Amino acid sequence: MPPPSNNNVQSPVAPGAGATVDQWLSYLEALHPTEIDLGLDRVLVVLRRLFPRKPSGRIITVAGTNGKGSAVASLEALLQAAGRTTGAYTSPHLEVYNERIRLNGRNIDDASLVSVFERVEAARRGVSLTYFEFGTLAAFVALAEAGVDDWLLEVGLGGRLDAVNVMDPDLAIITSVDIDHVAFLGDNREVIGFEKAGVLRPRIPAVCADDEPPRSVLQQAAAQKVDLALAGRDYQVQPVESDQDDRPARLVLTHRGRDVTLPSGPLPVSSVAAAVVAMHTLEPGLDTVLMERALQQLRVPGRFERMSVQPDVFVDVGHNPHAARWLAGRVGAEKSPGRRVFAVYAALGDKDVNGVLEAMKPIVDHWWLAGLSVPRGLSAQVLSERAQSAALTHCECSETVSQAISAARAIARPQDLIIVFGSFFTVAEARRRLARISARERLDSFLDKEGREELSPALVSTDRLNFESAARYQDELDAAHQTSGEYDALLVMTGTTLGVPLVACAFEASFLSGTMGEVVGDKFVQAATAAIERRIPLVCFSSSGGARIQEGLSALLQMAKAAAVLERMRQEGLPYISVMTEQVSGEVSASLAMLGDLNIAEPDARAGYARSELIEQVELETLPEGFQGSQFLLEKGAVDMVLDRHQMRERIAHILAKFAGQGVPDAS
Repeated sequence: MPPPSNNNVQSPVAPGAGATVDQWLSYLEALHPTEIDLGLDRVLVVLRRLFPRKPSGRIITVAGTNGKGSAVASLEALLQAAGRTTGAYTSPHLEVYNERIRLNGRNIDDASLVSVFERVEAARRGVSLTYFEFGTLAAFVALAEAGVDDWLLEVGLGGRLDAVNVMDPDLAIITSVDIDHVAFLGDNREVIGFEKAGVLRPRIPAVCADDEPPRSVLQQAAAQKVDLALAGRDYQVQPVESDQDDRPARLVLTHRGRDVTLPSGPLPVSSVAAAVVAMHTLEPGLDTVLMERALQQLRVPGRFERMSVQPDVFVDVGHNPHAARWLAGRVGAEKSPGRRVFAVYAALGDKDVNGVLEAMKPIVDHWWLAGLSVPRGLSAQVLSERAQSAALTHCECSETVSQAISAARAIARPQDLIIVFGSFFTVAEARRRLARISARERLDSFLDKEGREELSPALVSTDRLNFESAARYQDELDAAHQTSGEYDALLVMTGTTLGVPLVACAFEASFLSGTMGEVVGDKFVQAATAAIERRIPLVCFSSSGGARIQEGLSALLQMAKAAAVLERMRQEGLPYISVMTEQVSGEVSASLAMLGDLNIAEPDARAGYARSELIEQVELETLPEGFQGSQFLLEKGAVDMVLDRHQMRERIAHILAKFAGQGVPDAS
């Protein structure tokens, strides 16, 4: 993501040999006195030193207010389906800078990124470049060195004066034109359209996906004799009813006599359509079936991305009214009677907060306004003050996006929907908060690196009861194995945590079927038995998948064995610590999650053996909101503490060390 402005006029010292990516990025942040300084003069000077002539790759430039990243990703998938090699440059990034440069669909590695930074620095020779300008030139070098067939370049801001525009494209796309970045681009669509149209070149083909383009775009295209494919005029996207009652309508793009079925989500259809239309020029011979297949599985991080289920939690980088209107339509399509929509919103200070809230207000039932502790980020209090004129109902404030997500999940029912949106910073924090980790990743981060040993890795789940649905069950096992790399739902290791010896096991939530209890039960008993034999504690990280597994199959027998071995541990004076993880996001909590000598829950864990509405039907009464959530369980004494994932290793090690009468381990 972009760095803060830096007004320090003292020239920074370039990183030396062996510098890391982070050291280079810190250098770029300090290199120019302002974050944004539109203009091509400085970039052109360095570009000519790096590229005396135009690179051999075909260049496609994508500009627009919203939907640029989706158009680039769609083109990337389509060109690769055509057998072409691709290099993509996009911005900003969500987690690591390497995301900005993709070579054949893969993020550039650190060594290559440092190498191209060094190339640009050597060519710069004192020319002052902004963070974005330096990174853009570095991307050009990376794509050229990779020798890819096609360059896909996303404009950072505007078009005419953006650093990306120093490269003359062979085809240009304008995805949309709306009001954003007013301080740099103007406050009306005509002025902004002129800036976006700056990526057009005389007589080169172009696509405009905006169905109501400003006159300024059309005038520029006409003046330069651009072969412009215009949405609604030269191509159409329309729903086509299926001839089968059980199938929904298809979205079909019609262009040059060809019909292409487009995926209905999660990407903006207009951006995907623009990429298909561009392909009709770039690779007119590409088979329609191959195009449809390439687009069907396409996903872009942060673009209406589903991060969790029961309740569904989506994240989206929509940060202006135009994007919010699209997002409102997308969320509205998911809404149904009895399904509430909770929104977590955090924004930067230069955004049209009220315009965004007005667009989303009709489909949101409950709001959390959250603070962003980043440059230009609004605190929850300031965001709330700016939002007052939007007259939101059922609105609360949280200091951080993470806290707001936890608050929303605490009261959400499994059938509800949570949408987290507002900026790349908002989504980056949300994805860090919501990202699931595998059982192996969990134990890898919990145990010390040295001295680990996996217990019973050869046990494999099988359908010993010969269920009628055995084929489907085996398919589920195969899918879970493909997703996780594991062969069953429980991973067990012996080792140490900050030097404290223990046995640790974790459930792999990819396994959600309920008929694997025999192997899982055996492995849990073996884990507890190993703890008894070694005279060390047992720690178990539970998940909802683990619950169903333990309660399925020979479930009662296996749970009886598990209960018996836990009783043996108690008699031997060995502690069992149960951790109910954030992966317990749905109907059932792990059966062992409440049986520990110490019961811990992560903030978003949920307990209960059925969905809340089913429990209410049995209890014949309305239960309080959030009664299955960690905070409610803590208040009622069902769990002993609530800990974030990053606190788990140190806190559990300290607890076990004190229990054993040992010195407190050193977390360093």
